[in-house]
Amino acid sequence: MAGKRPPGSGRQRWLLGLLVAVAAVHLVTCPYTKVEESFSLQAVHDLLYHRLDVDKYDHLEFPGVVPRTFLGPLVIAALSSPVVSVLSLLDVSKFYSQLTVRAALGLCVIWGLWTLQKEVRRQFGATTATMFCWMTATQFHLMFYCTRTLPNVLALPVVLLALTAWLRQSWARFIWLSALAIVVFRAELSLLLGLVLLLLLCTRRVSVGRVLRCAVPAGALCLGLTVAVDSYLWGHLVWPEGVVLWYNTVQNKSSNWGTSPLLWYFYSALPRGLGFSLLFVPLGLVDRRTRTLLLPALGFVALYSLLPHKELRFVIYTFPLLDAVAARGCACLLNNHRKSWLYRAGSLLVVAHLVGNAAYSATALYVSHFNYPGGVAMQRLHELVPPRAAVVLHVDVAAAQTGVSRFLEVNEAWRYEKREDVRPGTEAMLAYTHLLMEAAPGALALYRDTHRVLASIAGTTGVSLNLTRLPPFSVHLQTKLVLLERLRGPS
Repeated sequence: MAGKRPPGSGRQRWLLGLLVAVAAVHLVTCPYTKVEESFSLQAVHDLLYHRLDVDKYDHLEFPGVVPRTFLGPLVIAALSSPVVSVLSLLDVSKFYSQLTVRAALGLCVIWGLWTLQKEVRRQFGATTATMFCWMTATQFHLMFYCTRTLPNVLALPVVLLALTAWLRQSWARFIWLSALAIVVFRAELSLLLGLVLLLLLCTRRVSVGRVLRCAVPAGALCLGLTVAVDSYLWGHLVWPEGVVLWYNTVQNKSSNWGTSPLLWYFYSALPRGLGFSLLFVPLGLVDRRTRTLLLPALGFVALYSLLPHKELRFVIYTFPLLDAVAARGCACLLNNHRKSWLYRAGSLLVVAHLVGNAAYSATALYVSHFNYPGGVAMQRLHELVPPRAAVVLHVDVAAAQTGVSRFLEVNEAWRYEKREDVRPGTEAMLAYTHLLMEAAPGALALYRDTHRVLASIAGTTGVSLNLTRLPPFSVHLQTKLVLLERLRGPS
């Protein structure tokens, strides 16, 4: 009958609402950002507020270690611009524009996850798809990162769409999306998506000739697009992801930012990223079809482990694939819970593991919200200082790395500066009316006679188990940043 809803559509919408709600909780609880997110967030700000006035863009003053592409920020700016325009017309604080921008990115990631979920539902059934959604919602890192303007997260929606195209056997679409993800966003995705392509070639599902007919024009178009746009905005000929690839692999300079043991992804990143759901991945292999999902994911992690510098976000693309395998294992128990007490016990473990994931996520989110003292300090500044006061603020490196962004420069009459060439205690530094700086005793001593402490902002130094209280842990806090106000001289 015309207009009749497909069975289960209401439940599917509820699951989509669950993903959106959980991402929103993460966003509101931790509204500020860190230095890794800085380029893309500042780029979106400049695209929204400075538009074609490129000379005012933040990256020209603070270019970072390597150039990054503007194509991701351009898309996010375009998606969020209607809401940001309305907020600007209503004279609402730019802080809410930052939330809007991050929410737009989060919705892109959730759209990708939801598209993948639909294919999981089609191939493995409704129970597997439902468990996939519940696992994703209760795990911490994917929901926490999905609204963060990291290069990896900007690439994630494209990767999810490419993986969905692969599962749907839409080979041309898969190759085009893979080219976009690799050439524009993250070159290391050539390992993950390349393994998928190799699997297709080995199983003769696609020929080398067909791959070349799609890959060559796709790669050329994506390369031309990123070089044209980014060269204009950076002011010189550049392929950002090519520079990053050279820096990280050939020069191996990423190891300057720390190194980890070879198997760190396997014993640390994946267990933290998947939570208790990791226990159900082996059970998911009872369905032989899931091995196709598992091989590229584990192969990518193994190959990427060869680089000394490791971070959890570098392998976040594998979490949805591993969750799909684990969800199939959970579905195997749930669908057979009436057969024996063993299946019923397994079904209870499935529910219990979701509770465990949620408890871990709540704990991690609570601890994480102390990690952004720079953002909190900017909020305190605007609360404590009258808006009509003459303010010239200097933000030091420690504050800029822990939450300060151009979206938080909400008073147009004030001047905000992040200059790194001004030494503490010099006449140039004393010219600022306010200083936001690291709480280092030596540096603070230089301003003992000229400034007063307007606010002290704490940050976390660690977490310890404490079974004498609920929740059974203690968060250790320490003053990280100090907001100083210059004393008035004699009249």
